[in-house]
This record gives sequence, C-alpha cells and structure tokens, in this order.
Amino acid sequence: MTDSGFRFEHEMADSARNWLKCQGLMVKEEFYTPWGICDLVGVELDRKQVRTRLRLGQKQPIGPLIRLEILNAVPDAEEGQSTTLEELAHKYQDLLTATEVRAEIDKLVTSKFVRVGEHGTLQKLNGWVPLHKRVVALELKLNRVEEALGQAISHQAFAEESFVGLPTGLAERIATSPRAPRFQAQGVGIVSVGKKLCRVVLRPEIRRHQINLSFQMHCVERFWRTEIRGN
Repeated sequence: MTDSGFRFEHEMADSARNWLKCQGLMVKEEFYTPWGICDLVGVELDRKQVRTRLRLGQKQPIGPLIRLEILNAVPDAEEGQSTTLEELAHKYQDLLTATEVRAEIDKLVTSKFVRVGEHGTLQKLNGWVPLHKRVVALELKLNRVEEALGQAISHQAFAEESFVGLPTGLAERIATSPRAPRFQAQGVGIVSVGKKLCRVVLRPEIRRHQINLSFQMHCVERFWRTEIRGN
C-alpha cells in the first residue's frame, strides 16, 4: 500500500477523474491509442466552434481516422479551391481502392462535411476546426515512474498537456528530486493524487509542435457523441 492509502492503480481513478471534471473537462477513461491505453483523457470543447458545426448540420461524428484524413485532404470551401474523387483516389491508392475512397466521400457528403459542386468537384464545409480548447492526458501509476513517463511522452502526440499521476508522497518526492528536470525536459507534468484531492506539483510545458493534428482531431471526435446528446 502506498503512503496515500492506494493498493491498486484503479483506486486512483475517482480522485483523478474529479480533478479533471472540476476543470470543466469532459472525461473518458481507458482511452485507446495506437501505442496503448491512456488512463484518463480530458477535453474542453470550444462552445463557439460547436455551435458553428451544428449550424452546418454536422451532427454525426466524422468516423474512423482514414475518413478524417480524407476530409482533411479536401480543400475548404472558404478557400475557393476544390479537388476531385480521382485526385483523392490517387493520393490514397496505397491505402484504399478507388471504390473505398468513393465510399468514404459518400459518407462525408451524407453527413454534410463535404459538398459536391459542378463537374463533381469536392469541397469541405468547415469553419469550426479546431473543435477544442484543451486536451489533457493523465497516466496513473502507483510506483512505475519511468514507465509512466514514457507513456506520458507518447500521449503528447494528441494532448497539449500530458501528466503522470502518482500517489501524493511519491509525486512530491519526484517533483523535488534530481529526476524532476527529466520530466521538465520532456514537457511532462506531475499530479499528486490523494484519496480526495489532486494537485499539480510539476506543471507541464505545452508542446503543440509534437502534436499529430489529424490524430488529435480524431481523439476529440470521440467526445462528440457525448456533446451531441445535449444539443
């Protein structure tokens, strides 16, 4: 048992979840990524951008990552440019057949993310990207500090703020120890997790240049179904 009274990592989740929610974040647990599971992810959506998307009638989630990638490859209508199905099929020929690309475009058109113009030209209807203000990742560990740090570094691919959550005593020791500069060098913060209270003992550096924007957008989309229930 740790000095905070935790026997298992999952016992830390309630306090950590409440800490995220108290910041006005929507929260998902056991968040799947290509490199593993992030214990907790919190997202703050941009209310203005949400209203813009709803005005466009885009109530459905975009869908899988490849569909989002295709959408991002379609020029924005506001830019006055366009593309064609043939150009997209050529661009994604190593991943999808022309028929599969057409099927993805058809779904984007049906969901009102893409419009078809004269001669079959394609433009996306946008104006709301990015949909979020904050994305926070929190990796919880009882004691495996190096493992947690490695995972938190990976989470920077989609989260502007990436934290390791450790039991109170351990978190405070690490934050004031010679190991703290390593966390700072990697832009990872430390959260002290107690039974009833969490607090930041080492603040992370926000590193937007490390973010994969398409994957971040895909992660934020996972919160859209929760959002749309209230609209």
